[in-house]
Amino acid sequence: MATWADLTSYIRSNYKIAEERPGLIKLVFETGNLRSQVVLIWHLTLADAEEEWVQIESSFGDLGSVNLARALQEIGNTVCGGMALTGDLVTFRHAVPLLNLNINEFERPLALVTTTADHLEHLLTGADRY
Repeated sequence: MATWADLTSYIRSNYKIAEERPGLIKLVFETGNLRSQVVLIWHLTLADAEEEWVQIESSFGDLGSVNLARALQEIGNTVCGGMALTGDLVTFRHAVPLLNLNINEFERPLALVTTTADHLEHLLTGADRY
């Protein structure tokens, strides 16, 4: 894969899309035990739009309801991704460049972001809102 168009075509062929807008795809995954997790796939550009990237992001709590120190401890041993704040939502995210992207470089981080965010949400909030 080398472009956002290539990746969106792959996603459309392999996943059920919950919502799609220019530069954004929303997916919802069933994670077991009657839980689900919303994952956003963002198209980003860097270097004056010369570089295309994809960001995989999933919210796991509201800023005021998440113990950030505990969340950081929980992700201390993760091999990809990190925490961020998007508006008032605490998220777990990972980004990769699209140029020369192999499908496993998208698929594995997608799975890791999804399961990590779901784990954090369950552990830190006890809810299933995202």
